[in-house]
Amino acid sequence: MNFSFIFDDHPHPMWIYDRKTRKFLDINASAIKEFGYSQAEFLQMQITDIHPLENVIFLETLSQKKTELELSVKLKNQNTIYIKATAYAMEYAECDALLIDVKSISDFPASEVQFRAIAESLPVPLMIYRLSDGSILYANPEFIQTFRFSQDDLVKQLIVDLKAEKSELTPLLEAFSQHDSRQSNELLLQRADGTSFWAIASRQSLTFNGESAILTVLSDITTHKNAETQLQEQNEFLQSIFARIPLMIALINADGKLQWVNQEWENTLGWQLQDCQNRDILFELYPDPEDRQYVIDFVQSAERTWSDFKTQVRDGRVIDTSWTNINLDNGQIIGIGQDITVRKQTEIVLKAQAEREQLMRTVAQRIRQSLNLQEILNATVREVRDLLEVDRVVVYQFAPDMSGTVVAESVVTGWTVALGKTIEDNCFQTGAGAEYHHGRKRAIANVYEAGLTNCHLQLLERFEVKANLVVPILLEVGGDNVGSGLWGLLVAHQCSSPRQWEENQLDLLDQLTVQIAIAIQQSSIYQQAQNELAERQKAEMHLRSALLEKEVLLKEIHHRVKNNLQIVSSLLQLQSQTLKDAEIIKVFRDSQNRIDSISLIHKNLYTSPNIGQLDVADYIENLATSILISYQIVPGRIELETRIDAISLNVDQAIACGLIINELISNALKYAFSQQQTGKIIIKLHNVGHVIEMSISDNGVGLPENLDFSNTDTLGLSLVHDLAIEQLEGNITVKRHHGTVFTIQFPQLT
Repeated sequence: MNFSFIFDDHPHPMWIYDRKTRKFLDINASAIKEFGYSQAEFLQMQITDIHPLENVIFLETLSQKKTELELSVKLKNQNTIYIKATAYAMEYAECDALLIDVKSISDFPASEVQFRAIAESLPVPLMIYRLSDGSILYANPEFIQTFRFSQDDLVKQLIVDLKAEKSELTPLLEAFSQHDSRQSNELLLQRADGTSFWAIASRQSLTFNGESAILTVLSDITTHKNAETQLQEQNEFLQSIFARIPLMIALINADGKLQWVNQEWENTLGWQLQDCQNRDILFELYPDPEDRQYVIDFVQSAERTWSDFKTQVRDGRVIDTSWTNINLDNGQIIGIGQDITVRKQTEIVLKAQAEREQLMRTVAQRIRQSLNLQEILNATVREVRDLLEVDRVVVYQFAPDMSGTVVAESVVTGWTVALGKTIEDNCFQTGAGAEYHHGRKRAIANVYEAGLTNCHLQLLERFEVKANLVVPILLEVGGDNVGSGLWGLLVAHQCSSPRQWEENQLDLLDQLTVQIAIAIQQSSIYQQAQNELAERQKAEMHLRSALLEKEVLLKEIHHRVKNNLQIVSSLLQLQSQTLKDAEIIKVFRDSQNRIDSISLIHKNLYTSPNIGQLDVADYIENLATSILISYQIVPGRIELETRIDAISLNVDQAIACGLIINELISNALKYAFSQQQTGKIIIKLHNVGHVIEMSISDNGVGLPENLDFSNTDTLGLSLVHDLAIEQLEGNITVKRHHGTVFTIQFPQLT
């Protein structure tokens, strides 16, 4: 049978609609004629455009029962008529559809009896309440069961009693009293037992028993509401996490547009999300085209690696940022970033500090290995020029008349050479520069803006100087005039242009002048010792038989060496008192302890009854005790134990052993024990076959497992390694179990 023929030519109005979308799928000619809509208009409409929602619910609920229903229909001319119709479930055009067959049409609704019959068969809650006071006039069994009322209770109920939030009802009643309208609202309703649930209430005004009333059909959406509330809470929770997380987060769509950013992104970069809608935000953050293209390539790659960028924030500052990307399945990209400006600055400071420390170790090692002052000065100015990247570095030595000579220089090719030139500086000879006698340092960014005297400017112009750093080299003066004497200047020149200097660059030169002063003093001591040795040898030639006189002379040599070492120690002490940096003061203290350990040997030698015989046990005990005192260790906190055999050491071996003991005890006091921890340090020195074995152990926290003491940047451990291997010509081992044990074995000399 041809369904299309029967449907199109049927004398009753008929239509078919999709139950899922409620859109009309087909309409016959009779329906087009009766209701005034064209076929094209019907096919653009939904069933709810001509029927109230509750009527549609009736149709869909009773479609399986083939029940005849009376429904209101809105015509194209906006008039309302009433029809009797039957709904049939069917599959049409691969849709779950309903066929509506209109049996009759009238201008008036059916009887209340028919309404009740239909309403009571509906599986959805339905009620009618009086518009004037909200009294419930009728409720179907599904409604009574849903609200858990008895029939007697229902008579006493008002619509307002069903509302959990009663303040919402008054505006609804007022709206229905003013307009004959249909409404659908989400309401929180209350059952008779006090429990509540969410429902969609579809309402339509009508006349019931001659009174103005409202028909309400309910659809329970509690599960949906709970899921919606839970989803909203989860979203709020995630939003609170994103708002507090200390990382910048940005969501970029598949077209590369910024979709969303968190608060940290806005706070760090200074831009708000709404500011980015009509702006090229990449242009704002990365004005340089090459930088911008690099960022675009990085974002598009969506690799889960971190990369660093220079980013310009809204106020014009350029900060260091680091970003990584996460590629989502939908083509979107999540960018995660952080401000690393402080970390970058710290890295620069640490790198500069490491370079300075390396230079200081190099200079200190050179001083230990050489007594040639000129070699030390030449190497120092060369390495300083390389580190500071300046055009010239010189060591300038004053003569007694305050003229001077450049005694060491490292200069870039093309600039005037000053080495060896005697400089008649009238400014210094007339008393200028007196502040250098008191240790004043100067960092001049532009010589023409520093308020210098004309004679000083003329001297600087002679050597093409635009900016410079100047630090005095001070030596300890003994005798009746105890204090610091101005030996010369360590100067860095920038000749190509003015230059803004950094504080740490001036500090570097200041530290180096101490090393240079040590080298000068060491050279002076060496020369003095050489002269004294020559005198002693001359005296021995004439007084070979005068052993007592020879011993006096040897003791005098040790005494003077000890005194000169004390001068150097005092010089370090005086210099450290001018410093405020705790780390630099610690470096000075360590240097003093090293010098004092050498000085103590010479003191023991010239105070010994037998010249040249060193009491090793007494020396080590005194040395260890003085180190504990220098670190201000509370008595009883660190126990010191020595086990020293009667061993003969020459002066070189004793000095090396003393320096090693000084470094290892100092390290133990600084790092092995926490501030309140007690501990024990043991020093052993024994003959083992044809070698001497020395061990220094502590029961502290131990060295880190990843620390290679033979290849470390720390001066102390580097010094220990070099002394054991090169000075003592031995070997060194370390045990890290239950503390730290350093063991050094070296040959016994006769």
